[in-house]
Amino acid sequence: MQISSLYDAESGPWNRQLASLVQFVRHHGERRITSDSCRRLARLTPEQLRVPGVSLLVATVRGQHGRQLSGISFVSGYGKESCLVAVHPYHRSKHTGTALLIAQLQRLGSLECYVASDNSASLKMCFNAGLVAVSLRNGPTGKPTLLLRSPQSTGCNNLLPVNDEAQSDKPITSQEGELLCRNPS
Repeated sequence: MQISSLYDAESGPWNRQLASLVQFVRHHGERRITSDSCRRLARLTPEQLRVPGVSLLVATVRGQHGRQLSGISFVSGYGKESCLVAVHPYHRSKHTGTALLIAQLQRLGSLECYVASDNSASLKMCFNAGLVAVSLRNGPTGKPTLLLRSPQSTGCNNLLPVNDEAQSDKPITSQEGELLCRNPS
């Protein structure tokens, strides 16, 4: 599997490439991608890809007829505006989505996304990529939805949340309901 930025890839005109990616997301997104994220992707321009916090990555595999698309990840506003991942069914459970999210984290430095609590596959992908859950709210469809963030943007160190008392001689203890962070490395 190869992960690359679509903007860096050399193939075909932009509008045709983008249309095929939007179609891929609609076909393989399992109706879990928000319409707002699909619209943002459909309206994406090459100039917007130069804006900090915006990234479009594709995962491809070598097939009989050359490189074939196996997954896509689009992030806008470091995930605050849009964060989507869609993977072809043949390439699921092979860490394609996780690899795309890890590549987004490496590229952007920080990332956040919302995932419905009943979407166990996407939650697993996010946790495998090192994202941590920081809050719960009702999503656009009324479902409980988790906000996940990269550890460096949550204020977490190896095991416990960073707080002002951490600098004193008092032992650090966690309280019920506090976020316990893990070191992703």
